[in-house]
Amino acid sequence: MSIIKSHDITLYGKTKNYSIVLCPLCDEHLPTLYKWNADPDVLYWTDGEGYDADNIDPVQRVHGIYGNVSKNAYCFLIKVDDIPIGDCWLQEMNFPEVTAYYLNCDVRRIDMAIGEKDWWNKGIGTAVLGMLTDFAFINEEVDIIFNFVGNYNERSKRVCEKNGYKSTNSIIFKDAEENKSYHCVLTKDEHKPYLTYEVDHVV
Repeated sequence: MSIIKSHDITLYGKTKNYSIVLCPLCDEHLPTLYKWNADPDVLYWTDGEGYDADNIDPVQRVHGIYGNVSKNAYCFLIKVDDIPIGDCWLQEMNFPEVTAYYLNCDVRRIDMAIGEKDWWNKGIGTAVLGMLTDFAFINEEVDIIFNFVGNYNERSKRVCEKNGYKSTNSIIFKDAEENKSYHCVLTKDEHKPYLTYEVDHVV
């Protein structure tokens, strides 16, 4: 039985310097995910300062996260110039407070991690978010994307802003933990395709 529920969609894009492919994430990629989820530097940017590196089992963590998320998401492996460097997904909103606030709207969220540190700060995250945002609004006809960014992660907040997302001091959540995140929101009416790459093909 598969851990990751896969799909048949591949997204192709590019930046000025790199070719980017978002290919379907599947169990074949589990060893790579284990490696990234055992790296303390990567875990800091995905989980913040509160994670307990000494007590994290990367296999258990990966199976729990990806086995659950992939049931209601398009999960992708990020390849740059044919090198696996990270993963990302477009997920159905899993917070009832958000879906209740945007009643009768298709609300999704995007999550992403660059696991290969040599590829940090090269504009890949900005392009990948743009590709997934375009896919969500154009192909999936989503109404709203509501992203969560840890308030320690100004870099990810800037990536969202470069793609047109607006950071909001949302009153949706009463839980103090959720209010420790930036809430970066974009609607289909506000969406403008990210211009430094083109989505060439959707299979």
